[in-house]
Amino acid sequence: MTNNNQDKQAKPVTSSAVPEKAAGKPVEPAATQPRAKEKKSSSSAIVLAVIAIVLAILLTAGLYWHGHNQTVAQTAQLAKLEAELTRQQAAQAALQSHLGRLDNSQTSTDEQLAGLSRKVLDLDNKRPSDWMLAEAEYLVRMAGRKLWLEQDVVAAAMMLANADARLAALNDPSLVAVRQALAQDIASIKSLKKVDREGLVIKLNTINDQVDKLKLAGIVMAEAAEPDHTLSESVTDWKENLKKSWAGFSENFVTVRRRDGKVEALISPQQHWYLTENLKGKLLQAQLAVYREQQAVYDSSLAQASEWLTDYYADDSVRQFMLEQIAQLRDQQIDVEYPEQFSAQDRLQQLLDDRLQRLLTGL
Repeated sequence: MTNNNQDKQAKPVTSSAVPEKAAGKPVEPAATQPRAKEKKSSSSAIVLAVIAIVLAILLTAGLYWHGHNQTVAQTAQLAKLEAELTRQQAAQAALQSHLGRLDNSQTSTDEQLAGLSRKVLDLDNKRPSDWMLAEAEYLVRMAGRKLWLEQDVVAAAMMLANADARLAALNDPSLVAVRQALAQDIASIKSLKKVDREGLVIKLNTINDQVDKLKLAGIVMAEAAEPDHTLSESVTDWKENLKKSWAGFSENFVTVRRRDGKVEALISPQQHWYLTENLKGKLLQAQLAVYREQQAVYDSSLAQASEWLTDYYADDSVRQFMLEQIAQLRDQQIDVEYPEQFSAQDRLQQLLDDRLQRLLTGL
């Protein structure tokens, strides 16, 4: 091969090749173009192969990453489900334990109720009269509430009478002392002074309705004496006639009359309104004192109302009616001295406690 190359290098250039170079037309060997095409195609194949390999690697990496994430998520979800299942199992176990305790407690309660029912039936069979004794004690307590809280004397006396009827139906000689105390309580209630509170309140309300019809007292002036200007017909009375003529003439210019009497200033419309409302308030205060049995408040309210009527209002039929009604109401006694306690109440309570204690101990 070396010899051939040397021969090619030593080969003289013919004169025919020179003119072609000189003409500007390069001569390309016929074998050069196919080789270049082969090089291009081989390089393109290599690039495509590299791209395919890179895509395959990327696809493989993506698939691996996606599968790894799914595995991690599924593992976390499974752990969460296992924890929830464990919690539910613990809650179910606690609920079953609680239900077991409730069953035991219910069983114990049923046994206690059964024992109490047997004891109550036994007590009822032994001393049925104790129930009527308890009813009598309850009636006495209710009578006390009616008397001290509501001041209802009639209802309290009726309840005490019903309690005595319960004790009488027992026909028990041991209850004689209790019935005597109960009779004293009934007598003390019936001897109380009865106060018609509703009637007093109705009368006070009627008086209050008349307040708006009152008229304020105005200034009453005394009638002035008119001078006598009649002239005498006698000649001898010329001096007197002259004085009367001069007096009659001068009165047309200046008139002076003297009036005697007590004159008080009128009150303003605003003060009139306050006076009317205060008068109504005093009457309402008296009504409230009737229910509360406040004798001092009742008397002072009516006294103040009577004083205002006399000082500030005109003397007419309305004021006279109101003053007469207030005078009648001021003589009423509204407070009552009730007994502090019923003597039979403690006796009944002690008797019930003693009998219950004997029954519970089996004596």
